[in-house]
Amino acid sequence: MLPRPKQHVNRAFQSLHRLWMIGTTSTTMDRLRFGLDAELDPYQLALAKQTNDTNINEKMCRYMLCLKYKHADGSLHAAGSAFYVMHGQRLAVTAAHVTSAAGTNQIVACYPDGGQSDVITLGEDRIADISVIKVDAPCPLPPVRHTAPNVGDTVYLLGFSSASKLNFTKGMVTSMERAAIFTTDAYADTGFSGGPVFNLHMELVGMVLCGAGFVQGITNQQVRCVNVAKVEGFVSGITATSPACGCWP
Repeated sequence: MLPRPKQHVNRAFQSLHRLWMIGTTSTTMDRLRFGLDAELDPYQLALAKQTNDTNINEKMCRYMLCLKYKHADGSLHAAGSAFYVMHGQRLAVTAAHVTSAAGTNQIVACYPDGGQSDVITLGEDRIADISVIKVDAPCPLPPVRHTAPNVGDTVYLLGFSSASKLNFTKGMVTSMERAAIFTTDAYADTGFSGGPVFNLHMELVGMVLCGAGFVQGITNQQVRCVNVAKVEGFVSGITATSPACGCWP
């Protein structure tokens, strides 16, 4: 068998040396690129996830509106959650059972800056449990992208508790009950009704219909949400009859 030419030996040595350098001094992504074992630091991984969660909360909470019922004596009572859907417009979305339960009481929207204004209900779909409302302050934020949810997706819920405090929870899509309904194991109580559901990419995937414990006597109930496509369809129908409202982004 003939010996390998010297230049082939040198190239092989250089390749091995390069791999050794990558394995000892480079990043995890470099090691993965060359098929080497990648050691992930659990602390760094947890910190990265925490940073991403915090970033999502800080950005998405600005789209939130706290809804309250104003009684005849002027007192306010927590009603539910709502969120802006269109840049520059005064439209927001919430659950239909939140607006329909107002009765003779006026619904008030509380803004992130502390301001308040009365709400006008533009339309309700009580079967799908979606309501479009009009508020005084237009949305100052860029439009939110939206996409369909899938089982296993990580999702984030935003909603106001009965104490009108904004809460941020995390979970995953656990099932698709019907074409328009999905469930998640993220925590939500009754005050989350009408709140948004986002994914890891800060895309809107749905709206909370009812939180765990909404149905009396059922424990460990999954949170039910309506698919963003259903919300989009209803909002588009409302804006089609009122062109001044704008259009879904």
